Amino acid sequence: MKIFLLPLTIIIGILIITAIILNSYSPISIPSGENNNDRNTGDVKGAIWKSTDGGRNFEPKSKVASNSNINLSRNVISLSKGADKDIIAITGKGGIFKTSNWGNEWNVILNSPIIPTAVGINPTNTNEIYIGAIESKRARLYRNTNLDKTGDWQEVYTEPKSGPSFIDIQVDPKDNNIIYALLSSGVLLKSYNKGLDWVLANNLKSTVIGLEINSVNTDNIVVIGITDIFNSKDGGFSFEEYSPKLKSRPVTGSQITSFAVNPKNFNEIYIGSTGELIRTLDAGQTWENVRILTPNLSLPITNIRVAESDSNVIYYNVGTVLYTSSNKGETWNTSDLSSIVKNITDLLIDREKSDIIYISSN
Repeated sequence: MKIFLLPLTIIIGILIITAIILNSYSPISIPSGENNNDRNTGDVKGAIWKSTDGGRNFEPKSKVASNSNINLSRNVISLSKGADKDIIAITGKGGIFKTSNWGNEWNVILNSPIIPTAVGINPTNTNEIYIGAIESKRARLYRNTNLDKTGDWQEVYTEPKSGPSFIDIQVDPKDNNIIYALLSSGVLLKSYNKGLDWVLANNLKSTVIGLEINSVNTDNIVVIGITDIFNSKDGGFSFEEYSPKLKSRPVTGSQITSFAVNPKNFNEIYIGSTGELIRTLDAGQTWENVRILTPNLSLPITNIRVAESDSNVIYYNVGTVLYTSSNKGETWNTSDLSSIVKNITDLLIDREKSDIIYISSN
């Protein structure tokens, strides 16, 4: 009998490949246990509020299901629409919450010491969710394709170095297999298989704040930077760059702090800065100023939203002051919300009724 001895390097290679196969895409346990989320002692005022009259009056919508011992705390980073009546809220304290009844009651879907920075939701199936987070000082991507199993999370990407964080995740509205994940450094990652594998679509080498996908032509995406906007017609592999003309920049050095794309017209983009709101109707080639009201010119516009049901309706906020226009910015109504919130962190408009909005606070 002959015995064949394999070279040591081949044996090591086989072991490494076997380990990769066994460990690839297996469910993981996101760090859990004690974190900074408050214990549930009832409805927490200040976390999330809802208005049904265009921002004139608000009622708290922060009640967590009675079977949970965790509060929906004030430290809410963002609100995101899911399918039907679903909304996802993420907090800077490691909590992610979901409501399926327009905010009347929230359920905890993640309670972890990780620091969530972005969330992406399948627009046709809210049970499929992607999270960008910081854990052990590195940006990571997690996914759960069945939120009914709250522990079924997979880590699908880890940044090799500390520094940038994921600031936006978007699911292609026509092909839910395609996912975009944007790092604050301008690196755009793209997946064709629901986040299991990623390719580098582009490195814009610019600090960025978000992206949007054209719902009509999903190869058309726009990325917003702090000084420029980038428009792609081929799914993010090449971009045209445009520089919005902010009048205040030469004086204050102010940068782009917020943006909104008209859901019905992808060429119509709004850009917010300190004391200034500008608009393009041709995807960034030319710009015009929008008349606005700003009580404090030292504070930036932190959120802008255009209603999906009526693109004449625009909301923006400066600090705790909310501004509403029903005529594309010709006139504005003002609501000072300092009595109920410390700071407005996000705005969310109902899909069907433009006078129903949600605000979050930290």
